[in-house]
Amino acid sequence: MKRKAIGLLIFFFILFLPSFIWAGNEETIIILVDELSFDIIEDLSLEKYSIGLVNYKTRPPYNKENLLLSINTGRKLSLRDFKNKSAKIEYLGDVLEDEKVSYIGGETEKLLIANSEGQVDYEAGETKYDFNWLLDNTQDLLQHSNILLISYDINGHDERIDILKKYLSYFGDRNIIILPEKVADEKGSLLNRFIVPIVYINGTDSGILTSQSTKRDGFIALEDISVQIKNIYGIDYKKDVGKPIEIVRVDSPLEIIKGIYTTSINLLVITTIFHGLIYSIQVFVGIGLLKYKEIHNWAYGLYCTLIGSIPISIILGLFNLHKNIPLYIVTCIFLSYGMIKAINKGKLNLVKTLSLLTYALIVLGTLFYPKTIYNSYIGFNNLFYGARYYGLNNGIMGVLLISSILSYFSSIKGIKKEGLKKVLGLFIFSLNILVLSARFGVNTGGFITSVVLFGLILFQIFSLNKNSIFKSLIFLLLGAGIFAINMLLDYNSISKSHAIEFLYRIKNNGLWEFMTIASFKAKELLKLTIIPPFSIVIVFQILILRKMRGLIRDKIHLRNKDIIVLITAIVGFLLNDTGSITFIYMIFFYILDLIYETNTDIKGINFK
Repeated sequence: MKRKAIGLLIFFFILFLPSFIWAGNEETIIILVDELSFDIIEDLSLEKYSIGLVNYKTRPPYNKENLLLSINTGRKLSLRDFKNKSAKIEYLGDVLEDEKVSYIGGETEKLLIANSEGQVDYEAGETKYDFNWLLDNTQDLLQHSNILLISYDINGHDERIDILKKYLSYFGDRNIIILPEKVADEKGSLLNRFIVPIVYINGTDSGILTSQSTKRDGFIALEDISVQIKNIYGIDYKKDVGKPIEIVRVDSPLEIIKGIYTTSINLLVITTIFHGLIYSIQVFVGIGLLKYKEIHNWAYGLYCTLIGSIPISIILGLFNLHKNIPLYIVTCIFLSYGMIKAINKGKLNLVKTLSLLTYALIVLGTLFYPKTIYNSYIGFNNLFYGARYYGLNNGIMGVLLISSILSYFSSIKGIKKEGLKKVLGLFIFSLNILVLSARFGVNTGGFITSVVLFGLILFQIFSLNKNSIFKSLIFLLLGAGIFAINMLLDYNSISKSHAIEFLYRIKNNGLWEFMTIASFKAKELLKLTIIPPFSIVIVFQILILRKMRGLIRDKIHLRNKDIIVLITAIVGFLLNDTGSITFIYMIFFYILDLIYETNTDIKGINFK
């Protein structure tokens, strides 16, 4: 009886034994190669493997040491931060002290798995490109440690690829991560400064990589690599920036990743072209106003067509036209021009129609089918720059807010019942908050801006003033409550936004963490404001608004709207590192509204 009880006890102990205890026996080999092209991956002839794309952008300056430290710690880090011992930063060598880490290679590369002192537990010196040497040293180091890093320079030598191929075949039942040091020379690499492929082998799965950090099939974040290594050994990662790697099982993963890479490059080209056209037409309109004091019909037509291309591009996101760049551009412009002609021919209010259509498509796409947003040039998240992977970028966030403002003000003109106007205002501007929240659009700066806009509209529709202090206080508390609820939902979600993770890090590192991120964001905002083409467009937009200021002053319904637009645009500008793009797109739409209010039958507007 005792034997049965003991046996049953042992059975349940084994059954419910925490997974991290078993994970301690896992062996992980990290291979850091000089570069990893798709051709090299194909030459390795791997059987069971997964592949993904990762953005290698770190804190400037962009060098090897910063990259290695960022992979190590799972956060964007520089060599200067590494030397700051007051910062509470977790290094793999310290976190994995029970597992032990070892290294084969030169002096610098071991920073990828080193501890806070830049050291590893065991190492075997410089890499020798001989299979038997690699085999013997690997087996020896794995007897003393569970994690091994190998620095392996292919350097264009076919024999080194063959050695690596044989090595991977021999150790294919281990966890193996193959990382490059830099971007390889691939098709479209002239546009690619940061995106690289990585290979993950666990002996069983084949597929493409993803994670909760990116929520995009085929992409993981730089910070995910460190978390995945910790996850293998059951180490808590909840406070880390990154998330564990997930595998989407597919056949021919390399071919699928090639397709994702190519279509992403195509969307980058398309986005660059359309943004360039939109920036250029505002400069042309500004020159026409300043020099000739008129807007020519061709400039006005092109201006309207380019605004019309924004909702059209979202519709095209349902299809895969971006696989062919010329076809996409021609189709988008042709359909946009045809839509503008149809609106004018039908004698519809152009600004109202475009604003409502744009707003409806962004809301529906964000809430129900984000792929349409990501596959449009206005909603494309610049994966090659590393700004964000999912959610609304700051350009489309600005379009969402300005189209909601113009939709509201153009719609209430035909409404006589004040109660209905208030209901419409509350609905539209509450919807903005939902769309930009952590649940959908995941744009913290945009969310705060939408809360500010909501407050401005409340003051507008409820006619609040200095005599309504109590009501004003109630609405301020309401705004704070909305923000708090969003952060609470974010905190309890599986995939937390960078805002919550930033608060975690402030709690651990205090003022140093806040100043580091604030300084970086401020520098990015300043850079994207003062460099062309952004600075040029913003200057011309301000000049156009100054030229039309008499129109704004003379019409009371424009003056109220103008205050709301400008405050919202400025708040959106200040709260985001790419806030200049938010500002440009909001003013882009608003200038059309001012032009349209001046003369709905334009054949060269004269402002003399």
